[in-house]
Formats: sequence, structure tokens, C-alpha cells
Amino acid sequence: MIKLIRTLLLSGFFIWILNSCSSVQAEGNLLNDKVKGMNYSGPGGGPFGPEPFTSMKAIGSNFVAFIPEAVVYQNSLKMKHAYSGDKAWYGETTEGVLEGIYQARKIGLKVMIKPHLYPGIDLTGFERPTFDRADTAARRAYYAKRYEYIQTLDFKTRKRSSWRGDLIPKDEAGWEILSEEYRKFILSYAVLADTMDIELFCIGTELKAMALEKPDYWRNLITEVRGIYSGPITYAANWDSYDQITFWEDLDYIGIDAYFPLGDHRIPTVEQSVDDWQKYKEKIGHVQMSVDKPVIFTEWGYESEEYAGRTPWESSSPFNEEVQANLYEATFQSFWNEPWFQGVFIWRWSPKDEFSTGTYNFSPKERAAEKVLEKWFKKD
Repeated sequence: MIKLIRTLLLSGFFIWILNSCSSVQAEGNLLNDKVKGMNYSGPGGGPFGPEPFTSMKAIGSNFVAFIPEAVVYQNSLKMKHAYSGDKAWYGETTEGVLEGIYQARKIGLKVMIKPHLYPGIDLTGFERPTFDRADTAARRAYYAKRYEYIQTLDFKTRKRSSWRGDLIPKDEAGWEILSEEYRKFILSYAVLADTMDIELFCIGTELKAMALEKPDYWRNLITEVRGIYSGPITYAANWDSYDQITFWEDLDYIGIDAYFPLGDHRIPTVEQSVDDWQKYKEKIGHVQMSVDKPVIFTEWGYESEEYAGRTPWESSSPFNEEVQANLYEATFQSFWNEPWFQGVFIWRWSPKDEFSTGTYNFSPKERAAEKVLEKWFKKD
């Protein structure tokens, strides 16, 4: 089955399916159990083995989210997604996603597919010189030449940015290009999700400008996805704009990438963080009541460092795993028992040495926060 789906995707056969599929909207089958999930986009090279999925399952996880990623070239608005090979993070390619699904399913984990976009720059016309990277002067000269070339490019986006939430073309001609590119990307994974009976599908992640300025596009995309995929659908809104999304009623779940700032505490206590959560919890509850949809934290987590709750999306402080554990405990205490809260996908599960920095990453694996996760995941 995996070889068949890979062949269909790589051959472009899904385009035929997209052009011929029904657009009749069908209600997704809602999840029965609390989501105890992990986001996973690694490893850098393939293939997968049973780990990391066995360690996820061991602490009580029942879900894993795979993250296929495509680059959007801001100077052309064309998209490129690595189906296999290329110089890409293996877990973000179609081949890696398929292999990951296979390994996760073998041990009974459910799956969410959560595509991401990355804003990039097409440097096809740039003549890359050969140089010794150990030569500081040569390396500086290369980057200076690269910078000069980038300044000559005509960017089609409203602003040049490294965050997907800023992606929006500066005119309607550009929107026609990007909207169709994204439509094909998402619908190709809707085909995969339906073919493999994936339990949850996310139609977008943190695309703030696109979601707020083009809501009708998203409603039409949701209808198309439902014509292909029969399961439940969500969208992963950034923490600072989930309350501005106007198409929650068309989805099955309110998805939030929940990196809410939780105070300016060097080493926050659980009690302090519970208090810091209350204003956000009240607002989330109001949105939930207004659309009558369950809430899932499609991403949520903290780095193992001091001040981790201050700006959870970035790191710059000394290592401290107690902080990460306290923030985890406070969040579970604040949300887990709410009847409208469907669960979480932790960002992210990975070994401590996956990145060159060794220490600073979001993973709770083999840290104090892992015990907090296990306690809450195994409560039900």
C-alpha cells in the first residue's frame, strides 16, 4: 500500500483525482478519545525505525502528527515540496511521512497530517562559487555576493519574512498563483489521508495573513478537502490570532498552536503558571462556546530553559528542565479536565542529541517533563 501511494503521489496521479473528485461536503467522524499526541518531523535522514514511536507509546501517547513541509519562494510564489530525496529533512518529505505512518501504525498510534509552509527565496539564477568553508574570508565574500544577488530580486510577497504567518502576496495576480499552489499541496495530502484512513487532517498551520484576509478561500478549500477525505479536519491557528478566524464553524476542531506567553518568571512555579494561563483560558473558552467546537492544541510546548514561558517560540536562556516540567504541569492542570478540551500535540518529541546544540530543544524526552506527560497521559 505504501509503495502504491508513493507511486501515485510521485507520478502526479493525484492531480487527476483532484480534478474528478466530488465536492459534496461530508461531516467528519469526530474523535472518541482524548488526544495525547506528539509532533514529529525528524529524522534528518531516513529511513525511520520503530523509535521514536515506541517511546511515545510507552509514556501513554495515542497520536503522532507528521509534518510534510513545502517551501514557498517569495520571489515567484511557486512552491516546492520534497516527495523524496532532495536536500530536505527526511521526516518532512512524502517518503518520510509514509514511512512514519507505517511505523506508527504498527504499534497502534493514530495519525494527524499537519502540512507546513516555509518562506524561502529561489536562488536559481545565483552562480554559487566553490570555496573552502573553513576559509573565513572566502565564506564572508560568498555571503556578501549572495546578499547582493537577493537585493536584485523582485519579491511577490507583501513583505519579506521568515515566518509563514506573514505570507501574503502583494497583489491579486500573486494570490492566484499562491492560492492554487497551496490548494494542490493540501489536496494531495487529503488524498493520502483518505487513502490511508488517517484519523485527523490539518488543512494549514499558522498562515495568519492568508487565513485572516482570505476566509472564503479557506471555506472553499475545506469543502474540497471534505470531498476527498472523510475524517475530521482542523486548522492550526497561531496563538495570537485564533480568535480572529472566521471559518471555525466549517471545521471539526479549533486548532491552536498554543505558544501563549506565560509571565516573566526565571523559574516559574506551577501555581504562578496556572495563574498566568487563566486570562488565555477564559478567552479560549469564549471562542469555543461561540462556535461549539472542541479545542485541540495542535502545537504546544516549552524549551528546557529558564524564562521558557516568557516567549515560548524562541530560546536564549540557560538550561533548566524544572522550568519545562512546571510549565507542562500548569498547562495540564489548567485544561486537561475541561469537557471542551480534546487534547494536545506536544512540540516536539526527539532525542536530546538530535540537534547540534544538544541541550536546547523543545523535546521533553528523557527530561523531567517526560514524567509529567506520562502522569497525565496515563490518567484516563
